[in-house]
Amino acid sequence: MHAESIMIIVRQSTGTYIAKAKGFKPSASCSAGPRQAAEALATKLGLSSGLLQEQRCDGLEYGRSRFVHPGSTTSN
Repeated sequence: MHAESIMIIVRQSTGTYIAKAKGFKPSASCSAGPRQAAEALATKLGLSSGLLQEQRCDGLEYGRSRFVHPGSTTSN
């Protein structure tokens, strides 16, 4: 079980959104949107995608989104 929150960064690349979380090897992609890509990665990591919270994008490059998960490993 993860004790700390997990930050997922989603970037747009040629018509698809790619989600990665620092410190984790898996990534996920989705053409539907950034939230869906973040949810797909959360599911791959065994996290409840319903607990994702989108954060302000201040300081991020154009075409990027930030989502934070509290870190519990409970799946939907």
